[in-house]
Amino acid sequence: MYLLVAILLAAQLTYMDYYEKGVALYEQGNLEDAESELKRSLASRPNYIPAIRALAELHAKKGELDEAISLYQRIVRLTPKNISARARLAELYSWNGDYEKAIVLYEDTLKLDPENQGVKTSLATVLRWAQRFGKAERLYKEVLEEEPDNYEALKGLAKTYALMGDYPDAIAHLNKAIELYPDAPELYKERGTVLAWQKKFKQAVENLKKAVELKPDYPQAYKTLGDVYYWMKDYKASIEAYKKALSIESDSVESHLSLAKVYMAMGNTYPAEEAVKSALRIDPSNPRALNLLNEIRGEDEARLTELLWEGIELVVFLMVLTLVFFTYRSKRRMLKRRHRLYLYFTNLVLPLLAIVSIISIAQRDVLAQYIDPHLVEDITEAVLFFVVGISFITLLWVEHRTKEFREMVILAIGAHPDDVELGCGGFIMKAKDSGARVYGLILTRGERGTERDRRKEEFEKAAKFMELDGYWIEEFRDTALSEQVSEIKSLIEERILQTGANLVLTHTPLDIHSDHKAVFEATKEGARKVSIMCYEDVSTPREFVPHYFVDITSYIDDKIKLISFHRTQADKPYMDPEAIKGRAAHRGLQCGVPYAEAFRIYKLVR
Repeated sequence: MYLLVAILLAAQLTYMDYYEKGVALYEQGNLEDAESELKRSLASRPNYIPAIRALAELHAKKGELDEAISLYQRIVRLTPKNISARARLAELYSWNGDYEKAIVLYEDTLKLDPENQGVKTSLATVLRWAQRFGKAERLYKEVLEEEPDNYEALKGLAKTYALMGDYPDAIAHLNKAIELYPDAPELYKERGTVLAWQKKFKQAVENLKKAVELKPDYPQAYKTLGDVYYWMKDYKASIEAYKKALSIESDSVESHLSLAKVYMAMGNTYPAEEAVKSALRIDPSNPRALNLLNEIRGEDEARLTELLWEGIELVVFLMVLTLVFFTYRSKRRMLKRRHRLYLYFTNLVLPLLAIVSIISIAQRDVLAQYIDPHLVEDITEAVLFFVVGISFITLLWVEHRTKEFREMVILAIGAHPDDVELGCGGFIMKAKDSGARVYGLILTRGERGTERDRRKEEFEKAAKFMELDGYWIEEFRDTALSEQVSEIKSLIEERILQTGANLVLTHTPLDIHSDHKAVFEATKEGARKVSIMCYEDVSTPREFVPHYFVDITSYIDDKIKLISFHRTQADKPYMDPEAIKGRAAHRGLQCGVPYAEAFRIYKLVR
């Protein structure tokens, strides 16, 4: 009996020794040895919660979120009513980008402890990250009713108002928070950010300087200060601010790229390229850095081209005119499908303008005896640019009725009403105009966003506007598609057979929204024998790198009209027409047109 007690006591001392040694090493910053000791402690006593928690926090500090999540899941299984463990697990989910899991776990935790203001505040923050601003606002206000001086709730509510575009309320809550916490640098940084969004740059700078005065090693404040100076076109001050941020946080890709952006605005391409290369040394596959590097090198080429142009202007103009003439000759059959007035313009007016331009160039010296030489040059260039511009527009007009689109049978799949319209509405309308058959498949009625029948009616109006050949609005559970992948896969197979689709448009696997990921997984299996292209939408992260673009310049106004049918979602920032135009303009810039939609080809079957 005594021997057994002695053995148990020795075993307890052993795992306690390992645990205490592991904690001590963790506090000293020796993470590798700390991890080893904590694992030894758990080997002796697998369910010792302090050791599991310590090991989870160690993984979290190392950025190994999946391992930390797994360990906290273990703690929650062992102690289901452990509020702090549940809250920490939800926080780790949110850090890992899995907002839906975090929200569900926070809500379940609140059922166990409804008055826990810390959990409410954390849930409101994740809702804000997920762009569910209305619910986040309500929770923050509930916390502030109980605790009017709650720092996190005041700050979070202010951020929510700012993201909603309600700048006066955002500033009001930040002012209140600063009255209560005058030495909190983050509050001044947030107030400076909101003021900058209102273009009150001078006040914004004052607040940001106050933030770094209170906390000299505050890189986020210096980054924002650099942004504000950039918007003010005070490039020298902007560079100093970004460099200060980098001196504190040298591995910040964002700061390196912001610095490059300022150098580009100043026309200093060499330091801009060096800043981008510094970012690529930290993250070699960063798409923003790669795009910026290509843009910088493109600007250098443009400057060289401009210098050459000045020397050989006459030759270039003649070559362009020759190219235009033969292009129209080669497109004559295609142009026959146009209106007669259009044919007269392209076959008579444009060639006449080209001939006049050539004569004016050839007889420039003769004309200069009677007219100001500069006026002759200006008239000649104006005529030439007019010819080239009209030619470009004409070719775009011809291009949008492509044979490739005309032969397509497309099935566009979305998790919710408005997904298809946001992601590929322009492509759909262009394909329809070119003779393609297009069908829509919406898997939920979006009931978590608002009343389900209203969202169904909104999509029906949008489908009619897009002139879809057919569509289906299914009744899978909103925000729970990951549990229904098998049924969705079978449905997609059925719709492909029913429509004869040879191209499926669907969500990308990179999307943050779990429903979108589930739809992609189901599509990947259900559309095994046809082409699949992934479109981007509001939950698509910056890691999405497209390599297929569709010019929707002629359809951008129609796309904005299309989105406007979703009135229940009108308060969402991403539904703003300017936001839609901005995304399309960004993609257009990447492929050389005013507006475009971007896609990533998952599979191409020909």
